[in-house]
Amino acid sequence: TSVLGSGMAFDLEIFTSPGGYICGEETALLEALEGKRAQPRLKPSLPVVSGLFGKPTVINNVETLAYVPVILARGADWWRAQGVNGCAGLKVVGVSGHVRRPGVFEVSMGTALRDVIERQAGGMLDGRALKAVAPSGASSGFLPASMADVPLDFAALQKAGSMLGSGAIVAIAEGTCMVDLALNVARFFARESCGKCWPCRVGSEKIVEMLAAVTDGTADAATLAPIDELSQTLVLSSICGLGQVVPSPIGSVLRHFPDEVAAHVQDGRCPEGVCRGR
Repeated sequence: TSVLGSGMAFDLEIFTSPGGYICGEETALLEALEGKRAQPRLKPSLPVVSGLFGKPTVINNVETLAYVPVILARGADWWRAQGVNGCAGLKVVGVSGHVRRPGVFEVSMGTALRDVIERQAGGMLDGRALKAVAPSGASSGFLPASMADVPLDFAALQKAGSMLGSGAIVAIAEGTCMVDLALNVARFFARESCGKCWPCRVGSEKIVEMLAAVTDGTADAATLAPIDELSQTLVLSSICGLGQVVPSPIGSVLRHFPDEVAAHVQDGRCPEGVCRGR
């Protein structure tokens, strides 16, 4: 058929993914498309050189494809003007967590995380105060509420020690134990690991064991001692991005909520009254 009377046509096939967090990694998705187990490929070669069935393949997120037509129609100057605070363009974000109105919203790049939570998502649930925010899901780690005014901007969030990524914003309210939250996320990563490379397969389970000991009240000063070395191993030697972000949640909690961690380890006490403790 002719697309919008252009005389041009193309084939479109919809593939139902087998699911799984790992399918967000582009080469694991290619493996699934080829009818194989969804596991990341070793690189090089990159998909643009050897992708689907060995052919050069361009992979884009749906958001990118959705914005291309409007940029072509309205121009680059229009696109740049959509941003605020010196940033360019628009961003589709998903807001979840302890908010009154979770959902997917289109916002200007450069908008502060706090503004998205307040204006788009209706503010915090039950009037509770914001304690922490994950700018891009668990893989981006957690920023304290004092840093929630950082703008939705790749460079700004990287400077803050996080990332914009997919824009899956998670708002976390006071009353949440950050150590317990880090354990919950670590368990998710360990479960979703495809198991192909040992750093991710074994390292994610080691982090779960460490954090479980902390929340159970059985940890001591030596329990979290290997975390820095283990984090470096995961970042440097994991095959794909999943293994590389496994340390992010606990790393950010250790960095931004050290007193909460210390209360668990040194005093056997959960400040939020969530964990069992000693």
